[in-house]
This record gives sequence, C-alpha cells and structure tokens, in this order.
Amino acid sequence: MTDAQHAPDPRIADLVRAGRVRVALYPPQYAKDPVTGELRGWTIDLARALAARIGVELLPVEYPAPPKAMDGLKAGACDVGFGAIDPSRAAEVDFSPPVLQFDFTYLVPTDSSIRSVADADRPGIRIAVVRNHASTLCLNRVRKHAEMVSAETPDVAFDLLRTGQADAWASTRPALLEFSSKLSGSLVFEDYFVKN
Repeated sequence: MTDAQHAPDPRIADLVRAGRVRVALYPPQYAKDPVTGELRGWTIDLARALAARIGVELLPVEYPAPPKAMDGLKAGACDVGFGAIDPSRAAEVDFSPPVLQFDFTYLVPTDSSIRSVADADRPGIRIAVVRNHASTLCLNRVRKHAEMVSAETPDVAFDLLRTGQADAWASTRPALLEFSSKLSGSLVFEDYFVKN
C-alpha cells in the first residue's frame, strides 16, 4: 500500500477535533416521534454508525427539504448529509462512494390512467416534484413531454397529487411507499425512470 492510502483524511481529523459530526437531515429521510421527539430512520441509523466509527457525538440538523440541507452543507452549518450523487452538485459538495441505491419512480392515485413510467412522460401530464431533490434533477434530464410542478417539501408535493393539481408524483420509492399509505388505492410503480 502507498503512503497516500494510509494518510488520515483531514476532514475526519476536523470532526474528531470538534468532537461532533453535524448531520443534515430532511423528510422523508427520517421520522420524528411526535411524543418523544426521537428521530428514527435509515439516515439516523447511518449517522449514528458514522459518529460511533469516528468516535464523536452525533448532532442531527433538521431541514425542511433537500435544498435547505444543501444550503446548510454549503454554508458550513453541518458537516455531512445524505443525498443522491448528482453531477450538478459535484461542484458544490464532495460525495462519498454510494452507500445505498434508490429507484426514482412515481406515485399515482387509484383512478389514474398512468400505469407505467413511460405513460407518465406525455404532453398534458403534470408531475409533482420537490424542488432541487435528486429525483427532480434526474427527472429533468430524462423527461421529454410531461410538465413538472414544483413544491418545496414532500408534504406539499403529496398535496399537489392528492388534490388533483398533479397527475403523478416523482420521488424515491421508499418515500412514495410511505406516502401511498395516506392515499387509499394509490399505486407506486414497479418500474423506475432512474436508479441512483
């Protein structure tokens, strides 16, 4: 092995000196217990494992949406965040090797004529998206005909779909599955427009 492979990462040394790692989180990456305030979810589990591995305290920093978390990372208000690797963000933040893989797909209401990813990319179809979410950035690159209707948070994007202001909602499969339980008869597609 070369000396470079043994050299400590100065970013880790900074976290050790600080004694904490501030992790940017946004819904639906985690859930908060309404009674205790305890945070739960895969991002919390990964953040705890990271803090334990480095030997520092975990300090979760909650944001309402992905763009706000990205702003926090760029401003130095947090040290680490979880998000999809996207070329458009590479100039703003550093990425680790991937730790998870998500499908980006759609949620549609029960009476929708849209039954696949291909059906969703047609003229006149309105797709709810969360502004600057990784799924939105990917959809923008592959979409040809459908109109994107932007929302600031996942809850607002879901409301656009639920109230008929959008015909489909594009996001990560886990998020859409969670929200589908709030919309009786809704469908999360098996196929995907991007795997990230």
